[in-house]
Amino acid sequence: MEKFLWTKHDHFVILAPMEENMPFRPSPEVHIRRLTGVDTTTGQFPTELFPQIRQALATGIARLGQQGMTAENVTRVTFTLRETDGFSACFPLLNDLFGRTCPATTLRLVKQFDRDGQLAEIELVALPAQADDTPFPDTV
Repeated sequence: MEKFLWTKHDHFVILAPMEENMPFRPSPEVHIRRLTGVDTTTGQFPTELFPQIRQALATGIARLGQQGMTAENVTRVTFTLRETDGFSACFPLLNDLFGRTCPATTLRLVKQFDRDGQLAEIELVALPAQADDTPFPDTV
């Protein structure tokens, strides 16, 4: 049974009871955190930002692949950087990876990281494809 609430300006609001078993289910987001650009063969960080970003993203995309996802599933990218010098050199790489889906992007600056030589850390948030998802068209 619906109830009405009248306001002082003769507007009304319909008050409806909430059902306990609402069909809403939160999306199963996948968070891939603490992606750094450490060189896996040497254990050291490259001295420049671009190679660190490239390595961190390669690691993140590989982890997405382990869960059956690609860069197109990424909905948010958070970059935590010590400095922004050299970040613009990453734009072509970011466009190649995320140009079709344009995930939300956050850029955070920190004074330093715990490890010497570390210039960047990345977090990726991705959503698995749903059954009713349609792919992006190849041409615009």
